[in-house]
Amino acid sequence: MFIARIIGSFQVGLLLALLFTTCLYDPKVCRAQNVARTSTTVATRSQQAKQFSDQGLAAFDRGDTAAAREFFQKALSLNPKEVTAHTYLGIIADSAGDLKEAERHFLAAVKADPNLASARNNYGAILMRTGRNALAAAEFEASLKLDRDQPNALINLAQIRFAGGSPADMRASHELFKRAYAIKPDADIARAMIVISLRLQNRTDAAAYHRDYARLVLAPGTPVSSAASRAELGAAFLEASLLKEAETELSAAVNAEPANQEWIIRLARVYVAAKNLPAAGRTLESAVARGIESGAIYALLAEVYEQTGHPENAIPAMRLAIQSDPKSEKYRFDYAILLTNSNAPAAAVIRLEEALPLFPTSKRLWFALAFANFKLDKDQESERALRRAIELDPKFAPALAYLGLIRSKYYDYVAAISLYERALSADPKLAVVHHLIAESMLKQSEPDLKRVETHLRKAAALDPSFAAARLSLGKLFMRNQQWANAVAELEQVIKLDPNMVEAYYQLGRAYGRLKRTADAESVMATYKRMNQTQKEKEEKDIREVVKRLSNVRF
Repeated sequence: MFIARIIGSFQVGLLLALLFTTCLYDPKVCRAQNVARTSTTVATRSQQAKQFSDQGLAAFDRGDTAAAREFFQKALSLNPKEVTAHTYLGIIADSAGDLKEAERHFLAAVKADPNLASARNNYGAILMRTGRNALAAAEFEASLKLDRDQPNALINLAQIRFAGGSPADMRASHELFKRAYAIKPDADIARAMIVISLRLQNRTDAAAYHRDYARLVLAPGTPVSSAASRAELGAAFLEASLLKEAETELSAAVNAEPANQEWIIRLARVYVAAKNLPAAGRTLESAVARGIESGAIYALLAEVYEQTGHPENAIPAMRLAIQSDPKSEKYRFDYAILLTNSNAPAAAVIRLEEALPLFPTSKRLWFALAFANFKLDKDQESERALRRAIELDPKFAPALAYLGLIRSKYYDYVAAISLYERALSADPKLAVVHHLIAESMLKQSEPDLKRVETHLRKAAALDPSFAAARLSLGKLFMRNQQWANAVAELEQVIKLDPNMVEAYYQLGRAYGRLKRTADAESVMATYKRMNQTQKEKEEKDIREVVKRLSNVRF
């Protein structure tokens, strides 16, 4: 007998549940096999058992489980090896939650007909249901030896391999699902292959399988996928930076449940990651218009407004976030940084002085207070706040780095470098600190240029989008008369930030050294045109340093 799906649910809990439909069977196949098996049987008791099984099947089909159980039990009283009766009694027991009874019947079916592939699959499924995966896998493997083209046995064994969690297990699981999919293309199987591809960090395959999944999930007759499963898949795509696929899944989830705040926020984050800020804003604003309000929605809306250059909208949105959740230390921190970046550091100081009595041990709020005071040219107050943050956490890398920045402001480069190195000791992956060390070293009377280059290369490697670090590296190449290297680096800087004025000036000089006169003249013309905005750019650079420090995971 061929059972159409696994018995019971099997929770994997590693990235996503595979969400296969549970406890679905195909009585017609079982009935057909029963007829074929008994057509050659002449014994009266077997014929009578077959008749009772047929009556049991009819009762089962019309939903009369009690009558079906009675007929199947009568069949077994006449023929204890009646496989159909054992199978359906196992199904009925499983549905009632009596796994021990279900196991007894499925084992009996295997003993009655050990060469019946579906009986092996059913017994393996109940073993899997009760947590005995090694025994279950053996049954599925035996079933597939008898009939290699069973989607259900392939799926069941694939889930066990998936649960193993290792890359080898993932690959074995993928191959089994692939075989099942070739036999019976199915949205659930396509989804499983997406999950495995994501686990194996194979973004290309994940995107390809999603195209199949998206087509199948909309096909007529396909069971409607739950909004939760689509939201979960969308979240996994977002984590893997597959933004188009994430948008498809999360949009479907939000359309199905438009009041789900978590999914709305995830969808908006997809748009933010894709730099489609208008879509992010519309998603969040429409949620608020529908009466769906929360601190998280307002906070993300404030982030979108800030990124689109509308601090006048971001500030009130952040206030609403705090009103919605006044106990959120994160919102207080974000609000202070927003006010400071919006040229309102005095207001940030006031709000932080209100917040710190509520969160006196918040190193982030002390850091934000230091930043606001620094913008107000109150360096002593800034340094006191930073030292308080470091008292709270001696390995608080952003505070150590920013304290180094203050020391550098007063030309104390030795102390600054020492603080930067302490920051890197706490967090070696801080690209901005490698850049700060290099900059401080270059300001010393006899800089170690090899060490400077090492730090700048490290900064660029850790954060390839960090244009300021690449500009410093380009200038270092020029200092060492490595003109071709300088040009390559400076051209990359301009691609990353077309508004970085100094990059045009330095690139023009480098082109000149390489006798690329036309290129030099063109770039220098651009530099002269843009130079008027240089002061604004310098202010942006310092904000960029602080942003990179404040975004460190605390």
